[in-house]
Amino acid sequence: MNFRIQASYPKNNTAFCIVDEKISEAIETIFPMMTEDAILIWGTSYIPLNYKYDISYMIEDIISMLKILRENQNGELKIDWPTSTFACQWLFAWHNKILTISSKWRSESRMSSNLSDLEINVHEFTYEWKKVLEILIENLESCGYNIDNLKDMKMLCNEFHLIKSYGLLYS
Repeated sequence: MNFRIQASYPKNNTAFCIVDEKISEAIETIFPMMTEDAILIWGTSYIPLNYKYDISYMIEDIISMLKILRENQNGELKIDWPTSTFACQWLFAWHNKILTISSKWRSESRMSSNLSDLEINVHEFTYEWKKVLEILIENLESCGYNIDNLKDMKMLCNEFHLIKSYGLLYS
């Protein structure tokens, strides 16, 4: 099964908000609505992920997911993605470096598409997220955010650096 993420090159609006404490808030601050989306490729379906409203709401779960996959050779995990445009639940199970993701989509348009279970090497799955994390870090830093003014920026940077390679589109 094919899983890829095209991170694209979203433009930030150079904004900085002094009251932002978390990366999710800062991501929403820095990206305008009209910028390039990341595209998640699941089999033959292309699913846009808006940086301002999808990725900003998903980032804490993404970081947690990557950390759990990195730290545990085998396991299970459930994530209810919190956005209205990426309305789904992912059920993860992995053993011996093979990850299976079962998805339950709450969006009518996605329920009718062919989004079957995904099976992929754990490392290949995590590699696909590296470019997205890099884009977030670069854009946050260019707007004045860093580990001193965002309490979870260090976790974002840590997960980025611990992913050994970029995904297929950026290798």
